[in-house]
Amino acid sequence: MTGYVAKQARPAKIETVTETLSSLVPPALGELTAADPVLRHGAIRRLYQLAPDGEDVQPWVVAALPFLMRIALDTGAADRGRILHLVGDLAGADRTWHMAGQTLLAKRALAAEPGLADLLADDDAAVREAAAYTLRAVARLLPGLTETLREQFTVETDATVRVTLLKTSVIAGSTGSDHEVTKLWLAEVADTDEDLYVRITALTEMTALFNPPPFDAGRARETLLGAYRAGLNREQAPIDDTVAPLLAGRRMAARKWTPGFHQVLSAVRATYRDDVHAHLGLLEQLLELDGRDARQDALYQARSVVQRLRGPYTALVRRTAELLHDRDPQVRAAALRLLVGIGEAARPAADSVHVALAHRSLWVTEGVQGPALGPAVQVLAELRDERALPILERLLDEAPHAHDLHFQISGYGSRARRLSRTLQRRLRGLHPEMFAEPWRYDAHRVALLNAVTAVAPQEAADYLAREPFTTTTLGLLARSGRASAGRAPEIRGFLTSDDPSTALAAARAIWHVAGDAESAAEVYHRFVDVPEHAVAAIDGFAELGISAAKHARRLSAARRRGADSEVVVAAANALWRMSGNPTAAWTLGRAWQEAPRTRPRIARLWAETGSGRYAARYVRAELATVTRHNANHHGMLPSEVTEDEQLLALCRELTATTRA
Repeated sequence: MTGYVAKQARPAKIETVTETLSSLVPPALGELTAADPVLRHGAIRRLYQLAPDGEDVQPWVVAALPFLMRIALDTGAADRGRILHLVGDLAGADRTWHMAGQTLLAKRALAAEPGLADLLADDDAAVREAAAYTLRAVARLLPGLTETLREQFTVETDATVRVTLLKTSVIAGSTGSDHEVTKLWLAEVADTDEDLYVRITALTEMTALFNPPPFDAGRARETLLGAYRAGLNREQAPIDDTVAPLLAGRRMAARKWTPGFHQVLSAVRATYRDDVHAHLGLLEQLLELDGRDARQDALYQARSVVQRLRGPYTALVRRTAELLHDRDPQVRAAALRLLVGIGEAARPAADSVHVALAHRSLWVTEGVQGPALGPAVQVLAELRDERALPILERLLDEAPHAHDLHFQISGYGSRARRLSRTLQRRLRGLHPEMFAEPWRYDAHRVALLNAVTAVAPQEAADYLAREPFTTTTLGLLARSGRASAGRAPEIRGFLTSDDPSTALAAARAIWHVAGDAESAAEVYHRFVDVPEHAVAAIDGFAELGISAAKHARRLSAARRRGADSEVVVAAANALWRMSGNPTAAWTLGRAWQEAPRTRPRIARLWAETGSGRYAARYVRAELATVTRHNANHHGMLPSEVTEDEQLLALCRELTATTRA
């Protein structure tokens, strides 16, 4: 019956259609032609509610389409635009991918209607806009539709209709040979159209496509800023929940916070490449706008700029600090997210972050794996700001399982010594039955031990005396130093371990715990020529210092031509600490160029050895380089940003020394 009705000509009377319909549908269809606008609007609403059948539509939809089209084509009828929109939604105009079941039959029935495309030239702008929208439902069934839509676009005067024509043209031209032509056409519209609404729509559609064509970046920037100022990306009127099932696609589009604008912002910034001032100029302009959407977009994009490029970020960070007190919670959250991700670069905002911590809700957040430190606490902790220590101490009792809590405390070292009593109390009160799974108990105990050993190494010895030996335990014993001398005999048993990591950890521990340089050096000597462990072994020699001076020749051999750059740098550092000879530091230029990630270590060595004159050309080139030495395509950790900022500080110090 459904297929039969879909092939029939348009019925002259509603009675010929209602025989196949639900008992609730005929009255609604009849009220569409009522004189009372309240009845008409109520009928449209009921049809929206009755149409959905899961992701498909009810069979009556196919039978009703010809009747609905008859009303839309009648120039004397009321609400033609709304009824034509109903036709498009019933046929899946916002579900262009749906080509099965009753929806497919509805699309085919609509495609057979000869007057639909003619409505693009109707005298009523609301009807023209609805026709442009409804044609999306049959975009894959009507050949030549793309050309028709573009021709109508050139003669259309109403901006709203032109925007809908443009969006439908993108859908119609998204496949086949029209795809590339569509992209070029969008770029032309974005560059030349006089209407701001049309230009920004063309930009959002174009940048959403794969491999968009070249466009005028200056014009696009003006369009983007103008669209933000005009609020063109603000959320549309909410869709009534009772009719939402049929309008899933439109509802999704209406709920986007900034539909497509962030893509345009990314595309414009991509044309700036490594011009950090151009990036900052655009982002700072967005942060000064009143719209929370513009600020939010700018804050989210600023993070990638700061992480990848070096630049004068003080003004940006201070503006971000001001936005920590913005009225909009989403802007405040975006500002915190930016500060969390940029490490040392966030220091100008530290005071504002500390003020924000007056809100206890910022101390802890609920993450995927349980409670975690709030972003504001993370910012101050990453900066090793001592104003965060009282909060961290309280969280040891109030949220002891918060992710990264003990790690951040450890980072303070002896500066957090006042937390030692609380840490020890937590450690003494720890019992396996407090945890559902044994591994959680072990992990929590190790985290507490690590924190206690970091902030009060002498006091940690009593707790470490009962710990079973692992690589982690050996590292903690080394940190506790001579206070753990009683475990030296047990440590010696691991010096001959077949596991290189265990043997190296034991060598380090025996030196710090018992001062036995000879035993440690024997272990390091075994691994100097093992590529995977050479750097660790050489760094072990560096820790031994003058006590291992007789092994200097062995390390000189490790610097032979062709050695790995990290090994060369580690050997130069060890030779300086073992014999006080800076000569090796004056040959690290090649390693500086070949292994950028060794630059912080080389710069520290050059600063310690007073090698400013030798280092001058390298550090000047580094200061002139825009990209961070450890930049990558996958984002950076805050600690990596901090590392690069510290490298720049060392380079400036070396440059100043040379000038002096």
